[in-house]
Amino acid sequence: MLPLLIALIGAAALSPAAAQDDAMVKRGQLLFLQCRTCHTIKAGDPDKIGPNLAGVVGRKSASRPGYAYSAAMKAAGLTWDAATLDRYLMAPAKLVPGNKMGFGGIATP
Repeated sequence: MLPLLIALIGAAALSPAAAQDDAMVKRGQLLFLQCRTCHTIKAGDPDKIGPNLAGVVGRKSASRPGYAYSAAMKAAGLTWDAATLDRYLMAPAKLVPGNKMGFGGIATP
């Protein structure tokens, strides 16, 4: 799911010889249509209902300056890497009960 995440945050670099990577990026772009109502992905853009996701990989949870995170996300102590993002995006309320994201999750890995 990491290629999907990369597409979601707008940092995908396509390998010319990898048609599968291209398909994953396209799928990620389609999946992000669900997210763009609440999130932005361009560095420097303001937060929306949810925080801007630019640079999220490697960042600590609840660490974007100026965004009003839930108490649950502040207490989660996560670092957003591929495995953690996979688990969170599949079931946000399961990984961080009480978080304020109103998205149920992506059922298909």
